[in-house]
Amino acid sequence: MDPQFSESAAHAVAGWPQKQWDRTMASALRRLDARLGAATCTAYLLTSDARSLVAAMTVSTPLSFTILPSMAADDVSLASARAHQSGGLVFIDSTEVRSSARQAPAVLLHIPFATVLASAPVRTPRRRFGAVTLRWTPARKISAESLEYVQAVADELAADLEKLAEQGAAVELPLVPRFVSRSPGTAPHRLTATVPEAAAQDQREEPADGLLASNTYYYQLHRLAFELAAAGRVRDIVAAAQAHVRPLGARGLMLSLAEKGRLHVVGAAGFPREAVHQIEGTLLSEHTPETDTITQAEAKLFPTVGEFRKAYPDAGLPPDFQGRAYLPLVSGAGAVGCCTLDLDTPGSTLTSEELAVLVIMLEQVGLSLERARSYEIEHALTQSLQRTLLPRSLPHLPEVVATSRYLPANEGAEVGGDWYDILRLPEGGIGLVIGDVQGHSLEAAGTMGQLRSATRAYAAEGHDPARVLERSNHLLAGLDTDLYATCCCLWLDLALGSAGLATAGHPGPLISDAQGRTAQVQPPMGPPLGVDPHAVYEQSETLLSPGSVVALFTDGLLDTRRLGVDAAVGRLACVLAENCTKNLETLADCLTQHCTPRPPQADDVALLVMRYEGAQPGGQRRVAGTLVQRHDLRGVAHVRHFLRELLGQWDLMPLLDNLELLATEVVTNALIHAHSDVDLRLREYPDRLRVEVRDSDPHPPVPTEILTAGETDNQEAESGRGLLIVDALAADWGSSPAGRGKTTWFELTTT
Repeated sequence: MDPQFSESAAHAVAGWPQKQWDRTMASALRRLDARLGAATCTAYLLTSDARSLVAAMTVSTPLSFTILPSMAADDVSLASARAHQSGGLVFIDSTEVRSSARQAPAVLLHIPFATVLASAPVRTPRRRFGAVTLRWTPARKISAESLEYVQAVADELAADLEKLAEQGAAVELPLVPRFVSRSPGTAPHRLTATVPEAAAQDQREEPADGLLASNTYYYQLHRLAFELAAAGRVRDIVAAAQAHVRPLGARGLMLSLAEKGRLHVVGAAGFPREAVHQIEGTLLSEHTPETDTITQAEAKLFPTVGEFRKAYPDAGLPPDFQGRAYLPLVSGAGAVGCCTLDLDTPGSTLTSEELAVLVIMLEQVGLSLERARSYEIEHALTQSLQRTLLPRSLPHLPEVVATSRYLPANEGAEVGGDWYDILRLPEGGIGLVIGDVQGHSLEAAGTMGQLRSATRAYAAEGHDPARVLERSNHLLAGLDTDLYATCCCLWLDLALGSAGLATAGHPGPLISDAQGRTAQVQPPMGPPLGVDPHAVYEQSETLLSPGSVVALFTDGLLDTRRLGVDAAVGRLACVLAENCTKNLETLADCLTQHCTPRPPQADDVALLVMRYEGAQPGGQRRVAGTLVQRHDLRGVAHVRHFLRELLGQWDLMPLLDNLELLATEVVTNALIHAHSDVDLRLREYPDRLRVEVRDSDPHPPVPTEILTAGETDNQEAESGRGLLIVDALAADWGSSPAGRGKTTWFELTTT
C-alpha cells in the first residue's frame, strides 16, 4: 500500500477543523441510526501508525457503552478490521458471531446476545480512514438495500473527510469515544422485540455537536470495571486507573494507602520519582494534603499554585505545577488511601459531574487495590515459606559442583511440596535427595519440611538410601495426614564415584557422562511414602566417571500432559546431552527453560544438578569461599582482604585488580538488594577462575545503561551500572535463580 494511502486521521489540530470533523461523522452516524435502528452505530478511525482502529464516535444508545474500544487493524476476525483491510462491506451473521466468541471468549463481554454486524470501509481511492460498524441485537434479517445504504453512507463520509483533510483538517483521536445524541424523532431501540427499519427520510443534516458527556462517563465506568476485573496485580490496577482519569484532565496519578500509621505509595504514573519519595512513609499525623484527604475523608482541589500555597505553605511542588486534586480512596471501613491527580491545564478544576464520576471510579479502584494487595501479600508469604524450607546453600566441595532451581506454580497463592537437599554423609560422601509432597497447600509445605528433616536425620545416622526411605515412609504413615510423597535418594562416594540409589514412586535421575551419553537410571521403584507403612524399598548401584552430570527433578519439569512420560523424559535427556559440558548454572537454565512450558495451573518445579569432578590426582582441585553477614557493608573490605590472600596462595596475583573490582560490585549489589547473607565461592579450573556470589533474593540483577529523568537516585540503576562493569571485564557472567535465592557468577581467564 502506498504510504500516502495509510495517512491517518489522527493528527492533532484545534478549532473549526475538529468541530467540522465531528459534525461530519455525527451526521453520517445519525443517518444510519435513524434509518436502520441498530443497537450500536460506531465510527472506527485508523491511528497514525496504521496499526489500530480506535472507536472515535458512536451514537448514544442503550448498548453503546458495550462497543469495542479498539482493535488491531489487521485482526480480520473482527468485522471493522476485515472491512478496512478488504475495502468491501462485511456482514457477519449470528452463527459466525457465536463462533468468534468461542475462539475469543472476551468478545462475549461486548456482544453478550445473539447479534448480527455490518461494517463498511471508510475510504476513497486515495485515503483510508477506517470503518463504520453497526450491530443489531437481537439478531434479525438485514435486507440487501440496508447493507447498500450502509456502504453508501460510508462512501459519502469518506469523501467528506477527504475534503476536510485536503483543507488541512485532521482529527485528534479521543481517549474515549465521543457519544453523539440520536436524531430527534428516532424510535427508541428495544432489546426484546424485532425493530422494523425506520421509514425516516434520507436527508443530509448538519446537527449541533450533540456530544453527550454523561454517556462518555457511563462508558468509562464500564471499561474501568471490565479492566479492574481482569487486573490481578497492583501495577495493572494503577495502569487501568491512569488510563481512565486521563480523559478527565489528569496527566498524572498516584495511589497511596494508609498502613500502620504511615502512607505508602502503591503505584504512580506520570509523577517524577522525587514526588513519590516525598510521599512514601509520611506519618498520618502530619499535615499534608494526602493525609488530610484520608483523615477528613473529603476531596481537596487546588487549581492554582496560590490556592495550594495558602493551604499548605510548607509543602513542596514541582516547577511545572498546573493544579492538583486529592481524592479519598474509600472502602467499607472508610477512607483507606488517597488518589493524587496532577491536572494538565493551568487553573483547571473538576466539574461536579467529573468529580462524581471520579469518586465512583476510585471506589472501584480502592476495592481492587485492597484485593490485589491482599493477594500479593499472601502470595509473597507463601512463596517465602516455601523457599525457607529449602536449603540455604549447597555444599562447596572440590569433587563436585552443584546447583538447584525451584520454580513455583505460576497460578494461585498456595505453596507446593517440592523439595531437594544435598547432605554430607558420615563417611565423607554426599547424599542427593529430591521429593514431591502431594498437593498445593500449607499442609503440603509443612509435610515437606518434616520429610526433609527426617531424611537428613536418618542419613546422619548412617543409613543407606533404601533404609532412609523405609524410615521416612514409617514417619509419614504415622502422621495425621492424608498426603503422600514421592522421593528419590542418591548417595555418592566422592573418592570412587560409586553411587547407591533408591526411589519411592519418584522418577530416577538422568545421568550424562562427559561425552554427552545420557540415560535415565531407574532403580526398582517402591510405592510413594505414606501409602503402605510396611513397604520395602530396594537399592541399585551405579558408577559415575569424572565429568558426569546427575539431574534429579520433580514431574513439574516434564510436559507429560502433551508428550507423555517417556517422550517428556526423552526430551529432557536430549537437552542434558546437548548442554552437559556447559557450566552448571547455564545447564540448569537450559533444562528449566527448554523443558518447562509453564502453562496456567502448572505444577511446581524442583531441579537438582550435580557435576562429579572426581578425586584429583596429586591433590584436590582448589576451591575456597567466605561468607558476608547480611547488611554488613564492611564485609566488602573483608572480601578484598580474603581475595588478596587467596590469590597469593594460588599464585594468581595478576588477576587481583579485576577480581577485586568485580567481586566488590557483585557482593555489594547482593548486600544492598537481597537483604540476606552473601556466600562468595571460588573454584579454579585449568584455564579459568570461576566466582559465584549466592544470596537469598531470587530476582536477577539487570544492567542499566541510560537513566531517565528523575532516576539519578534509583538504586536499581546504580546496581545496573555495576553490572555493566562485570559485563565489560569478565570473560563470561550470568545470574540465575537457584532454589532459595540466586547465584550471580563470573569467570576470569587464567591463561
